[in-house]
Amino acid sequence: MRISVLRTKLLAALFCIAATAFLQGTAHAQAGTTGINGTVIDQNGGAIAGATVTISNPDKGFTRTTVTGTDGKFNFPGIAPATYRLEVAAQNFKKLVNSNVKALVESPIELNASLEPGAVTAIVDVTSNNIESIVNTQDASLGNNFVPQQITQLPTDLRRVADLLSLQPGVTREGYVAGGRSDQANVLLDGVDINDQQNGGRTDQFQTSQDTVLRATAESVEEFRITTTNANANQGRSSGAQISLITKSGTNRLRGSLFYFYRPTAFSANSFFNNAAGRYEPDDAAVLSGIATAGTERAPRPSLARDIFGGSIGGPIIKDKFFFFYTYEGQRQNQGVSVVRTVPLAHVGQGQLRFLGAAPGDAPGTTRLITLSAADLNSIYSEVGLNPAAIQVLAAAATRYPSNDDTVGDGINTGGFRFNSPTSTEENTHIGRFDFKINDKQGVYFRANVQYDYLTGTSQFPDTLATSGWDHPWGFVLGHDWAISSNKVNNFRYGLTRQAFSTAGDSNQPSISFRFVFSPLAFSRSLNRVTPTHNITDDFTWIKGSHSLQFGGNIRVIRNERLDFGNAYDSAVANPSFYNLSGRVLDLAVSDAGYSFARSQRTIIQNTASALIGRFSQYSGNYTFDLDGTPLTSGTPTDRTFATEEYDMYAQDAWKLRRNLTLTLGLRYSLSRPVYEKNGFQVVPSVRLGDFFDRRVASAAQGIP
Repeated sequence: MRISVLRTKLLAALFCIAATAFLQGTAHAQAGTTGINGTVIDQNGGAIAGATVTISNPDKGFTRTTVTGTDGKFNFPGIAPATYRLEVAAQNFKKLVNSNVKALVESPIELNASLEPGAVTAIVDVTSNNIESIVNTQDASLGNNFVPQQITQLPTDLRRVADLLSLQPGVTREGYVAGGRSDQANVLLDGVDINDQQNGGRTDQFQTSQDTVLRATAESVEEFRITTTNANANQGRSSGAQISLITKSGTNRLRGSLFYFYRPTAFSANSFFNNAAGRYEPDDAAVLSGIATAGTERAPRPSLARDIFGGSIGGPIIKDKFFFFYTYEGQRQNQGVSVVRTVPLAHVGQGQLRFLGAAPGDAPGTTRLITLSAADLNSIYSEVGLNPAAIQVLAAAATRYPSNDDTVGDGINTGGFRFNSPTSTEENTHIGRFDFKINDKQGVYFRANVQYDYLTGTSQFPDTLATSGWDHPWGFVLGHDWAISSNKVNNFRYGLTRQAFSTAGDSNQPSISFRFVFSPLAFSRSLNRVTPTHNITDDFTWIKGSHSLQFGGNIRVIRNERLDFGNAYDSAVANPSFYNLSGRVLDLAVSDAGYSFARSQRTIIQNTASALIGRFSQYSGNYTFDLDGTPLTSGTPTDRTFATEEYDMYAQDAWKLRRNLTLTLGLRYSLSRPVYEKNGFQVVPSVRLGDFFDRRVASAAQGIP
């Protein structure tokens, strides 16, 4: 109850602040817009009142006009990023024209127009390229804009626009920004959320860094801005980078493009570890010297064949009124990935264990490679003995996967098996946009993305099943821009971003493995996830004198529907760490038999002995329950629908105190509902966690599970 009262008071305070600011504005919105502002002055620096300022975009039939006040200021907030023509006319002054005013997304620009005395029929044509200015003079936010020339010409892997984030100061290749985590980046496409709502910008086995639900291609993005630090109240949702991308739109001119890129294996080098790999079986000299006796057989060069192709087209449906844009990009890639797995050496498959030490009767100070036969081990571990079934599995592994790599394993009983695992990628990206001009004050647009991707991952071994993934996200946004008056603008966006994918694992059986020695499969499990996100945003901007007042809201309704086999099967492990004394009982039995060895050999003995004994010292039972608490049969996936809602609101004032001093004040309030399960599977503990822990301690002391 107290929390609700405090929350109500805080909301009331926020609205009071917003109302106070409203009665008192250059600003940009969270909707992916920008603005143009400035002052009209004469040759002596005096303000010119009553000057008519017009911006236009002939390619789209866009025009907007305002009149300067007594201070000579003009402002065009909430406009679409584009290259505009600026015209300034005043009585007794020559007309000024600038045909190259580049207004970049989320980066309002200031242009001060100096008029010369003369007849209004005379025209002064000013040609400028304001894009060259890299210093933001409008607010304290830090970050850079990228325009089409940079997007298409800067080198990126797979033409991924998001890769350009790493070119910013303070950004790592993995996407960490100014110390902020990579999963804290907030990415907007045409003003709506396209983030992975579960993983953020983090990577998984099928994705690259800073990936989003919807893919932004080099041909589809008109421009974007990355705010690395000091985001304003209207944009700062999270602690990471704030990235705003704008999709290209059609114009009055019909334009298109075609492209094809091919990368063959012939120009790729083999990896260092593939070159170093070679079949080996260590002997006494090799173990004692620490140098494995590798053969000359090298792992072959991984294949890499990559094709990227596609095109775009855009133009008018109705001149100056209705425009379209469409682009397609496809990618096909077949690549061999160098993979190394830990495998037992041949003698382990014969029931033997080796270590460096001395046998009973050896001269003092002797250190040699000791081999304990199956008979020796059965005598040492007489209470349990060796497991013939386990030895058979290890023998088959040593035969099928002969060690050829010394980068993993202990080099005495285990080694590495390196091979090239073939992987494939098939991506298809469709992006379309329609822009419709209702009248000189209002316009709407619709943008849709549809993707079809199929990917195969690596396998545990060459003859085992590879993981695979199917990805089919889609999304759209509907936007409405309304110039209510010369100093009031509203930008509304509604978008739906639907993430949908399936990952197929390599096993639908219980997991059985020999820890540190051999695992026959990766035992990855299948997962299906559908995550639709509804996003509604609205930004209202009011220019009043030297104030750019802005306030708005952002609503996200997020659902996460999961069908997960991750806990559908049990897990059994021959784990040396789960024996008595954390596994020391295994090497102590060898020393009790009269053998001596250095401390470094303890784990070598423990790992192989545990595998040869072949008992499941660690067993995890995984259960899936129905709503009434009834355990379901093994292999039944968990079917859950998680949900959350997020509500953001802000008020902001960019107050231009002087021509060279702007003060930006803002307040943002965010309410994120804790994630909950919609179908009644969510539970809460009936006892204090401390009491539960105490019970576990007491039971463990009595040997009770």
